[in-house]
Amino acid sequence: MLSLLLDYPVSAALFLVVLVCIAQAWFFKKDFFTPPTVYCFSQCITLGIAYFKYNKAMTDFQLKTWLFWIGAMIAFCVGSYLARLTAKSRGEPVRIAEPSVPENYNWKLHVVLSFIPFALFLLGVYGIIQKAGNLLLLTDNMSQWMRKETDYGYYSVLFSSGPLCVLLFGAASFRKFNPLKGVRWLARFMVLLTMGINLLAYPNRGTLFFSMGALIIMFNYLRKRISASWIMVFMAFAAAGFIAISSLRDQYEGSSVKGMAFKAMIDLPYKYVSNNFWNFDYAINPPPDREYHPHTYGIDFFFGMFEFFQVPGSFRYSMGWDGLFNERIEKVHGLNTASYLWEVYKDLYAPGIFLFPFIVGLVLTLMHLRLCRKGFTPRVLLLYAMLIYIIGWWFFTPGYKQGIYWAWGVFVFCITTVSMGKVRRITLAPALERETPILDKVSCEDEGQQQVSA
Repeated sequence: MLSLLLDYPVSAALFLVVLVCIAQAWFFKKDFFTPPTVYCFSQCITLGIAYFKYNKAMTDFQLKTWLFWIGAMIAFCVGSYLARLTAKSRGEPVRIAEPSVPENYNWKLHVVLSFIPFALFLLGVYGIIQKAGNLLLLTDNMSQWMRKETDYGYYSVLFSSGPLCVLLFGAASFRKFNPLKGVRWLARFMVLLTMGINLLAYPNRGTLFFSMGALIIMFNYLRKRISASWIMVFMAFAAAGFIAISSLRDQYEGSSVKGMAFKAMIDLPYKYVSNNFWNFDYAINPPPDREYHPHTYGIDFFFGMFEFFQVPGSFRYSMGWDGLFNERIEKVHGLNTASYLWEVYKDLYAPGIFLFPFIVGLVLTLMHLRLCRKGFTPRVLLLYAMLIYIIGWWFFTPGYKQGIYWAWGVFVFCITTVSMGKVRRITLAPALERETPILDKVSCEDEGQQQVSA
C-alpha cells in the first residue's frame, strides 16, 4: 500500500479529499448529497483515477490547468457556504427535514400526467424499431446501430428521456411522500417497466446511470439516509479492485494473451473517465502547431436552451465552432468528451471559470436549503435530484449545454405545478367584505330617517 502511495502521489492526495468528504458527512451526520460534497467527491475521485496514468495520453496537468481546476472547486464551495452561512444567520434550518405528504398535492394527477413523457418515450422506441427492425438488444449486430454515425433524428431525444419517466414515477413510489397505496404500486411498476424497455431498446450507460442515480438520490431523501459507512465500504471494495488490477497488470505484463486481456479490461473504463481530463488540459494548453478553438463570446453558452430551435446549430456551423463532439480538442481520435470547465472556458473565458461555479454552488445550495424546510414539495425534490446528479457528472460533460435537460426541467415544473392544485380563483368575497362597512352605514342612515318621519 505504501509503495502505491509513493508511486501515485497525486492520486493519493485526491483520494484523501474523497475520504474527507465521506468522513465529514459521517462525523457531523450531514447529508452526503450536499452540493459541495458531491462536487468535490466526484471531481477528486475521477481525477484521482485519471492520474493512475494507465494510458500514455494522460499526462501531468500543466500549471494553468491546475489553477483552473482547483479555482473552480474553491469558487463552487465558496458560493455554497455563503448561502449556508446566510441561512444560519437568519435562523433557518440547515439539516434535511423528514419527508411528509405534501399538502393539496394530487398524486393521481401527477402519475396520469407522467404518462405523457412516457408516451413520448415509447414514440422514441418506435423510432428505433423503425430504423433497426427491432429493439437493439434483440438485434444481431447491436453495435452497428449505436454508432454516432447512425442518425435517429428527434427520436433520439425521445428514447433518451427514459430517466425523466423514472424521475417522475419514482417520486410517487415512496410511502412518506405518497399516501395512496395503489398509485404507489403503479408508479413502482412504471419505474421498472421504463428501465426495462430502455435497456432493451437502447442499452446506453448514460440513461441507465441517470435512472439509477435519480432513484438513489430520492431514496436518500424519501426513505432512508444513505450512510457514509456504506459509501466507505464501496470505496474499500473499489480500492481493493484497483490494487488487484495493478498487481495483475504487473504480473501479466507483455504480449501474452492474459496480459492483453487485462490491459483491455483496464483501458476501456479508464479511458471513459480519463479522456475528459486530458482533453481539458490539451485544449487550454494547445501545442503551437495546432489550430486553437475560437472564443465564442458567451453566445454558445446558451446552446442548450435553444437547441431544439435549430438556430444554435446553424450558428455554430457558420462561425466554425465545434459541435457536441469537440472535434478540435481530441487528443486521441474517438475520445472526445471534456470536463464542463472546457465549455465554460471557451464560452466565458478565464473569469467564467470562477464565476460560473460560484453562481451554481450558490443556487444549488439555496435549493438544498428548501429541502431542509418541513413539507418540501415534489417540484423542489425532483429538480434538485436532477441537477445534483448532473453536477456529479460534470467531470464528463456540461449538462447545461444539452437541450434535453432543459426540456426535462420544463416537464418537471409543469407537471408538479398542475398537480399542486394551487390555481387561484377570482372571487367577489374580499370585495364584499371591504364594502360591508359602507353598506352598514347606508342602512343605519335609512333607519334614522324612518324614525324621524315617524
